[in-house]
Amino acid sequence: CAKSQTWVWVNKQRMEHKNREDGNISALTDERLERLQSIGFRWAKRRGQVRWDEKYDELIQYAAKLGNCHVPTKFKENTALGRWVSTQRAEYKQFCKGEKSSLTAEKIQRLDSIGFAWFMAL
Repeated sequence: CAKSQTWVWVNKQRMEHKNREDGNISALTDERLERLQSIGFRWAKRRGQVRWDEKYDELIQYAAKLGNCHVPTKFKENTALGRWVSTQRAEYKQFCKGEKSSLTAEKIQRLDSIGFAWFMAL
């Protein structure tokens, strides 16, 4: 079926783009990348990034409502946001130690820009 062959090809392009973005070996040349971008090829966001962006937006809403980013770990109104904030703090510690972390410099900058509290007073 031509539709499934197209789907396989699109996924291959996305996989090669991810490899390139991650600094791994990729068959996606500069020319092919430019050609795909020129036609508006959609590079799928990783599911984890979409989820991170959603929680970040929830944090912005929390800050707008309460005036700070000090979300308690056991925040009753949104327990998932409380866990997410706690996870960001744990990932930040890993990042600072030079260990593997899902937190990137860009995410740290985004959180810093809204006054995220990396450490909570006891």
